[in-house]
Amino acid sequence: MTVEYTTVVKGIGGMCVTDCVLAHAAQVVLDAPVKKTMIPLNVTHTAIVNKYIHARLLTSSNAQWDGPVLPQASSKLRYALSTMITFFADAYKSTFGFEDGPPLHDALTIAYVSQPNLFVCERYRVDVELAGKYSSGETVVDVWHYRSCDDTWGPLGKNCLVAKSVNVIIISASSDRQLLTFVLR
Repeated sequence: MTVEYTTVVKGIGGMCVTDCVLAHAAQVVLDAPVKKTMIPLNVTHTAIVNKYIHARLLTSSNAQWDGPVLPQASSKLRYALSTMITFFADAYKSTFGFEDGPPLHDALTIAYVSQPNLFVCERYRVDVELAGKYSSGETVVDVWHYRSCDDTWGPLGKNCLVAKSVNVIIISASSDRQLLTFVLR
């Protein structure tokens, strides 16, 4: 019997790992001979928690919401999640200019583990720039296949599935237990 392991690489895709130790650690993970999937920022920045999705998260009903004020949370869990979303919405608006809401970074890694069919991925060679003067710590995806690679997942192969896109996600919120169930629209 063969057991397949999947490692979802989160937090290094498309962003700069500024600490030298973290950059080297990220490269060790990428060189590990196990299947890995990276969900870069250019993908997570397409999954936005807009006001409509935020309103659906707050209540257990599927009633349409179109008002300027978000509805009251129907549980403590929904209130806590809404508070985090509001904080990140404000932070992303003031720092990065996101007008419609914050992106879902962490939730997409969970979505990939539970429903990989939501994502379009391609296998590439991925490395972390360890010596660049201006780009040290950045992940580099060899989209042009410059480096000769074998079929392994380790240091000589195409070592990572890279998400290229994600289907739009709606959070189905019929009960708190199903709160984080992702449903394909």
